[in-house]
Amino acid sequence: MVTESVFANSRQMVLQALRDDGRASFAQIAKNVGLARHQVAAIVKAAVAEDELRLTVSISPDLLGLERFAYLQIVVSGPVQPVRDALVSMTESTFVADIAGHYSIDAEVRVGPDPHLRRTLDAILQLPGVSDIRTTLYESIEINRFSPFHTAKAPLTLDEADRSLIMHLQRDARSSYRELGEASGLSPSGARLRFERLVRSGAIKVVGIPVRIGQPDTPTLGLGIRAGVPVNELLPRIKALDPEFLAVAIGAYDFIATISADSASELVEVMERLRGTEGLAEVDCWANLKIAKEQYGQSDSLSAASE
Repeated sequence: MVTESVFANSRQMVLQALRDDGRASFAQIAKNVGLARHQVAAIVKAAVAEDELRLTVSISPDLLGLERFAYLQIVVSGPVQPVRDALVSMTESTFVADIAGHYSIDAEVRVGPDPHLRRTLDAILQLPGVSDIRTTLYESIEINRFSPFHTAKAPLTLDEADRSLIMHLQRDARSSYRELGEASGLSPSGARLRFERLVRSGAIKVVGIPVRIGQPDTPTLGLGIRAGVPVNELLPRIKALDPEFLAVAIGAYDFIATISADSASELVEVMERLRGTEGLAEVDCWANLKIAKEQYGQSDSLSAASE
């Protein structure tokens, strides 16, 4: 007999499997977790219906014409909500959250060629109440659970069928190949070949993003890490802690990272391991009190960027 605690643990394992691959086989997940396939399907259906999980496809920054990535910590004098709302509405922002500490709110922005970043920072600085921004540039993104990597290589050339397939996947990431074919004007086998080509090239990544918008019960921590040894020496040690996001950075920190867990006690354990990591000089951490936006690689700008 499956106890409530055992089922809760199995349920979490199911959702974690989909975070890495939103089209993972329910049968394979069931085998790995020790549940029946229909139980896995029911867990996923409930999580999506209750707005706990969003199954979608993230598009490569290369296809969207994005070249520069930055993490912003913003000081706000007065109410934060107007600034938060303005940041959420910006097409350049992919992540926005209220945070604890000296800075009121943080954001990740992804922009095109210079001077796009400068214009974006200027626009934020002009928002009423914003008095300061600390900017940390990403030199390279090493781990990003919910988005393909920026490669700086010539992006894959897409045709209308590719774009239609991607846009359909963003609405229903687990569509059958027959449904994808109908949406893109291809046969089911043709849709499968197109999909596999897009994934293999790194153009798209199908993911299950946990919906953390306004859900403070899901703990996440942002980390700013300074290295006491060469960055390349410390990098694999931080990767071993399995952060959901990790970037080598230039500016206030050598690394920017995000860690998440199922409980505060698990976060404490991860932080203890991090602080004991050889070669780490200093770590700042901040709680994401309220996540207002978490959206990576949307298709609304795909047509213009990939033609």
